[in-house]
Amino acid sequence: MRVCRRDVVNVSFGSGTKGNHSVIILSPEEINSEEDSFLGMMITDSPHFDKNNDFSFVLDDTMFMKPLKEKGSKARLHLLNFLHNSVLVTNAKINEMKAESFKKMIDELNQKVFFS
Repeated sequence: MRVCRRDVVNVSFGSGTKGNHSVIILSPEEINSEEDSFLGMMITDSPHFDKNNDFSFVLDDTMFMKPLKEKGSKARLHLLNFLHNSVLVTNAKINEMKAESFKKMIDELNQKVFFS
């Protein structure tokens, strides 16, 4: 399956995990196709990360092409994974983040994780 930057996809981390997890694709398509892998940022809707957490980027419906399935979702800025395409589930793409929202998220990632 071809994945592109800004796609929101479901992945499976295998046995011992609670079902599928959503990630936002960060890497460009050229890398994704060349490596048969991609860099993804985890999304959560867990309220556990709501209190005093500087590493969550709050997501809402206006940031995406379609409404979010889970309200109260957050991108976890420090949970970046290099994932092989084999972890993509069937019909993995579930949404796409709008370019301007993606840029804001990347700016916050850079500020809070890489250049703090």
